[in-house]
Amino acid sequence: MTECFAQLNENLQGDYSVLQQIASLRRENRFLKFGLIFCLVFSALPYLTGFQPDVIRARKVVTERVEFVRGGKTVASVTTHSLLPALVVLDEDGLGCAFLGEALGLRMLGVYDKDGGLVAMMREDLNGGSVHVLNKDGKTVVSMSTQPDGGSVIVLNKDEKPAAGVGTMPNGGAVSVHNKDGKSLH
Repeated sequence: MTECFAQLNENLQGDYSVLQQIASLRRENRFLKFGLIFCLVFSALPYLTGFQPDVIRARKVVTERVEFVRGGKTVASVTTHSLLPALVVLDEDGLGCAFLGEALGLRMLGVYDKDGGLVAMMREDLNGGSVHVLNKDGKTVVSMSTQPDGGSVIVLNKDEKPAAGVGTMPNGGAVSVHNKDGKSLH
C-alpha cells in the first residue's frame, strides 16, 4: 500500500511540479516579451525624436560614402573610386573634384575640372615625386619632376612631345627647346 501511495504521491507531485514550471515559464515569457518591446522602443527613440549626436566617436567606421549636408542639401561627399583603390571628393552635383589614392603601385593626388576630366595630378616617382598638368583631352602639357641631382620642368606639345624644358645636370643646369617632333634644337 505504501508503494501505491508513493506512486500516487509522485504523480501528484509530478503534475504539480509540471504545472508550476509551466506557470513560471509563462511569467518569464511575458517578462522577455516586455523586455524585447522596451529594447526596440528604446533603440528607435533617437530616430523617432530626431535626436542627432553632435560628436560620434568610434575606433573604426566602415562605409562606402560620407555626405556633408548643409541646410538639408548635400554640398560635398567622399566616396570610393569605381576602378582604383582611391577616395574621390564629389561636389554638390555628384561630379568629381579631387581624388586621393593609388594606381599602378604609385600613390597620387588629382584634381578634376567641372566636367569630370583630370586636369592636374601629383604622384610619387622613383626619384621622389612629380606634378603633371593636363589639357581638356587628358594629355600632359607640363610635367615637373624630381631628378637625382635636382629637378626638371618640361613643357609638352599637343602630341605630348617635349617642346621646352629646364633641368639640372651633374655639373649645372640645362635649358632645351624642341621642334614639333620633339627633337632638340640645340
